[in-house]
Amino acid sequence: MYQQLTANLMVESIEETLAFYTEKLGFSLVASVPHADGYLQFAIVAKDGLNLMFQERRNFIEEYPMLEASVTKPSVSLFINVSDFDELYDALKSEVTLAADLHKTFYGTKEFAVLDNTGYVLTFAEK
Repeated sequence: MYQQLTANLMVESIEETLAFYTEKLGFSLVASVPHADGYLQFAIVAKDGLNLMFQERRNFIEEYPMLEASVTKPSVSLFINVSDFDELYDALKSEVTLAADLHKTFYGTKEFAVLDNTGYVLTFAEK
């Protein structure tokens, strides 16, 4: 029945979000949709079998009016298991804003979390 789940995140700027995910995290652009006014209104990125969609706030609200907001206020975090945990932490710690520094959780997992350019929390965990 269910086959795949992909987050579609409301963002202020697709261009800035693409720069963060491609330059800082190594994702690749899969597709993008320009708005008639010239800015991007939607994009999909992928890396290692993971996919994320980004939708510009005005366009998102046009599609889902009940999500009306004057600014984007992230309300979810993404939890990402990685196999190269120590290498990723070393590569990112001075390049991004840390939301939570490297730590061991009460359930025994090594984790750290970063904020993306919109303020979404991305938690990376050792797999």
